[in-house]
Amino acid sequence: MKKLFVAILALACVSFAHAQNDGGLNNRQSLEKSELDKPDQSLQLGEFYYKQALEKAEAGDLDKSLELFDKSISIKGDEYVAWYNRGIVKSMMGRYEDALADLDETIKLNSGYKKAYLNRGTAKMHLTDYGGAIVDYSRAIQLDSAYAEAFYDRGLVYELFDKMDIACTDFIKAKGLAYAPADKRVNTCLDISKRGEIHPILWLKEKSDNRRYGFAPENPVKVGTGPDGGTTNERAYLQLLRDPKGKPVKFEKISSCCGYASKNAPKGLAMVDKYEMTFTDETGNLKTVFIYLSFYDYDEPQVPYGFSTVKEISSVH
Repeated sequence: MKKLFVAILALACVSFAHAQNDGGLNNRQSLEKSELDKPDQSLQLGEFYYKQALEKAEAGDLDKSLELFDKSISIKGDEYVAWYNRGIVKSMMGRYEDALADLDETIKLNSGYKKAYLNRGTAKMHLTDYGGAIVDYSRAIQLDSAYAEAFYDRGLVYELFDKMDIACTDFIKAKGLAYAPADKRVNTCLDISKRGEIHPILWLKEKSDNRRYGFAPENPVKVGTGPDGGTTNERAYLQLLRDPKGKPVKFEKISSCCGYASKNAPKGLAMVDKYEMTFTDETGNLKTVFIYLSFYDYDEPQVPYGFSTVKEISSVH
């Protein structure tokens, strides 16, 4: 047997030519490991592209990795592991709409593959399909009743909607299955006073007509604090933004600056976080702007002028 395809976003050992049972690494965001038996010339070429795609992804060159996955799938389009790994790379790039299509195809090719449901659930959550995410996490649990990550991720969605009894049940289950990230969540469940005031960012319902909103340090987007504290709400907000063509924006935190008075900040002085945001404008040109966010205070975040957001899909009842 010739070894093939060492993966990065939900990693396990399966066969490229004939899938075997998932053998084990369940850490999120790891690619898939595969093997190929006596490949013909076409499969050898598909194997070459796939192996190169994984190497590029592991090296952080996601654009090249995606190009190579495209070539591999064009040669051998009926291997669920190829679609799965390409979907994972797209997720790593923040392209959740595109990742969703690849994970759908993965499940068509292998309806019993639990990691596809887990990662499709996460893609749906990023696209505001929270109800759909719950369905996928629950399906993953049906396939593997000891799937700690699926319990934990389902709990996260329930937590966003303040359904703490259900969320805590999932977190406790994940902790019992030795999933370390669940420890902190369980501690909060046991002592609700540790949770504090939170403002989960589920979707953005309003667009600002103020051209300076978010683009001037004295007029930051006030996103508040989410369940994980710190800057997590800032990232959640930016992940919901779309450029004029409806594509995700790329962002990177540059610095903190420009203090303002806030009763919620240490010593009454809140710092604003400055992000560089890169996107494609209406004419197809790449542009960069700076956007200013604060997690110390909350004022329902809006979509900044000239941008759009993910369409609201489903809630959790």
